[in-house]
Amino acid sequence: MTDAGDGPWRAEMVELVRRGDVADATDALLSLTYHEPDRSWLQRFLLECLGSGVNRQVRALAVTCAGHVARLDHEIGPALVARLRELEKDLVLGGIAEDALADVVSFAGGA
Repeated sequence: MTDAGDGPWRAEMVELVRRGDVADATDALLSLTYHEPDRSWLQRFLLECLGSGVNRQVRALAVTCAGHVARLDHEIGPALVARLRELEKDLVLGGIAEDALADVVSFAGGA
């Protein structure tokens, strides 16, 4: 996953996501989504959290967080949108990806 280069708070949040405890990881991912000032970095980190080797619950929350990014920032990068589209076909994450893409359409001007 992306290295945490911008201060101790981000480094701590990234470490909690990487450590593997689901409760800590999901809390940290939500904190990053709502409070990380570097939104481009956040989107790259969310993409990495959607990797196949990441815990399923963390992946599911990363999908939801992508929708939150669209709602909060009124924009979302094409790489993250493309990944959400791929995940629509996923048996576990498909419904969550559809919801996130609906947020992209509603708040960020399209998917």
